[in-house]
Amino acid sequence: MKKQAILCNILLLGFLLGVYEGKIALWKDNQVKPMKVFPYQVSMLPEADQRALQKGIKINKLSQLYKLIEDYLS
Repeated sequence: MKKQAILCNILLLGFLLGVYEGKIALWKDNQVKPMKVFPYQVSMLPEADQRALQKGIKINKLSQLYKLIEDYLS
């Protein structure tokens, strides 16, 4: 496989922000278990945010990831 194709595949893969055992969690690519579970209960968020996290929020940019984490954890 060419380097360009590998790089494109890496860039297409992203993160998923969602819920794991009632807490906000972050998955990389298509992992089964989250790479990070934040010590913050989803039940403390507004209902709209809870629903979005239950569905899972696909993130393709690190800047978007940082902003969402900051919003949810502050």
